Amino acid sequence: MKKLAVLGATGSVGSQTLDIVRRFKDKFDVEVVAASKVSPKLLKVIDEFKPKYVYLKNPEPIEGVEVLSGEEGIKFISSLDIDHFVNAVSGIDGILFTYHILETGKKLATANKESVVCLGGLLKDKFKKVIPLDSEHSAIFQLLQKEKDVDKIYLTSSGGPFLYTDRDEFSSVTPEKALKHPKWSMGQKISIDSATLMNKGLEVIEAHYLFGFPYERIDVVIHPQSIIHGLIQLKDSTILAHLSPTDMRYPILYALFYPERVESNLKKLDLLSIGKLEFLPPDTEKFPLLKVAIEAGKKGGAYPIVLTVADEIAVRKFLLGEISFLDIEDLIISSLEKFNFPEPKSINDVLSIIKEVENYLGGKVC
Repeated sequence: MKKLAVLGATGSVGSQTLDIVRRFKDKFDVEVVAASKVSPKLLKVIDEFKPKYVYLKNPEPIEGVEVLSGEEGIKFISSLDIDHFVNAVSGIDGILFTYHILETGKKLATANKESVVCLGGLLKDKFKKVIPLDSEHSAIFQLLQKEKDVDKIYLTSSGGPFLYTDRDEFSSVTPEKALKHPKWSMGQKISIDSATLMNKGLEVIEAHYLFGFPYERIDVVIHPQSIIHGLIQLKDSTILAHLSPTDMRYPILYALFYPERVESNLKKLDLLSIGKLEFLPPDTEKFPLLKVAIEAGKKGGAYPIVLTVADEIAVRKFLLGEISFLDIEDLIISSLEKFNFPEPKSINDVLSIIKEVENYLGGKVC
């Protein structure tokens, strides 16, 4: 049996990872789970999967299990004899897990794009060992397994809940409206990022680090049906596409069994029921954060870190009702204009940049 560590076990991706484990009980043993705090959901996970260790961001005792916390706890977990680490932690809290796991040379499957964006310039070649869990990056990863003569990669986007909404109406957008993604069931942070298209900007930076493609060879295309998750254009100008239903369990299943493919009882894609597939150019006048994010990625250095921290704090403030939907843009852009840090040379440099941006914005992300 393969030993698993499911980090972010009570979140959206973590919960779907555990659902795959349930379907293949004879294949996986969950040795570690991580969560931000003790909750009824976490206690149910512990009771069902009986992990040896539980990591908590906000530690408190749990009967019958060893509780770990802090960076020392992360280092200990990273040193364990684990076959697969799944980083499903939301936001910048996932950075130290990604850093220490990759430093040990262990296998990492990750949906935590923030850690890839923030650590990409520092860890560089180590990301070649990462198996992506995001549906778009998993699609590209799978397509690249067989094809090497690739000219360009395309990341698709549903366009979010406001694809057909005039920008004039954005001033009245509430968190409730922004959280209603038309295709995917996701956590709050990624749902708001999808509404602003920041999520796709972060994914472009992530693709740059994961696959080693220059930004000029990474494109974004709006695809409202969310059936095609990624495309690659070959040097002979032909295009290959990856299709699946809008269900994160498909990329999770692939990552857990990689490089094998296994038969599953997940719902099969019914091509005849789809009807049509549409492709539109992204509107960066209406959704400027897509362009802002890509420009930050191209600048490199500390800019992707500032971008990520500012976005996380802005989203949190919006969800709490402290700022408006359009204020998210202003806060991120002003942060990128404010800071010009030297390129980080160590994890401590990365953490120092995070703290300075936190202090400037009056928020905390890790």
